[in-house]
Amino acid sequence: MTKPDNENVVEREISDLGAGAYLMMHGYKVIGRKGKAIIFEVEEDGTRLFEQRTMEYLSSDFHRFDSCLMSLKKIGEYMPDRK
Repeated sequence: MTKPDNENVVEREISDLGAGAYLMMHGYKVIGRKGKAIIFEVEEDGTRLFEQRTMEYLSSDFHRFDSCLMSLKKIGEYMPDRK
């Protein structure tokens, strides 16, 4: 990604941490946070690709990994009896 001119830049919000990390891996710049939302700087003519990448994340192995990680965090303390 090339450095955008400030006139052609828009802000996009993502509230999913995994999707935000995925977008960062694809070169999108984080410019801040608003509550739980992560704010990205996106070239105006690149918003379609940004949205495409966001949807792409949902069917990626990164999303599957993130889902498994969240599932593991929810497991309560448990040890099966093994004799």
